[in-house]
Amino acid sequence: MIVKSPLKKKKTKRNVRKAPSERSNGSTKSFTNGSTNHGKRKSSSKKKSSFSGLKPWKIILGAFIVGAIGVLYLSHVFATQKLLREVNQLEREYNQAKRTNDDYRLIYDRMIGPAEIYGKAKDQGFINGGPAEKVIEVEQ
Repeated sequence: MIVKSPLKKKKTKRNVRKAPSERSNGSTKSFTNGSTNHGKRKSSSKKKSSFSGLKPWKIILGAFIVGAIGVLYLSHVFATQKLLREVNQLEREYNQAKRTNDDYRLIYDRMIGPAEIYGKAKDQGFINGGPAEKVIEVEQ
């Protein structure tokens, strides 16, 4: 268990503002400890650039990573284009085979169609019975 002593003082920041009476009479002494530098902001002579945290090896590594991602993207694009060409070629072959199949199916349907069958039957001596429109009467 942690117990805080009431005798310890908390660390606080010094008051860097000047007292109101000192501002009006032009004195440069500070209110807290009499030093003349507390009321002014400290400015360093060096300006930190936004690239101060970047080291050359980080920039080179970043360039290599971006380059590798670019190469992967371009290889993906080229592979996709190659695959699209193959798909288009296969689609053309499929359409050509389908047209050939439809032509053969039409020829086959003509060979087994009623007109062809009636013609062959007539050549073999069969007699055409005519249309089957006769009414069948059923006695009750």
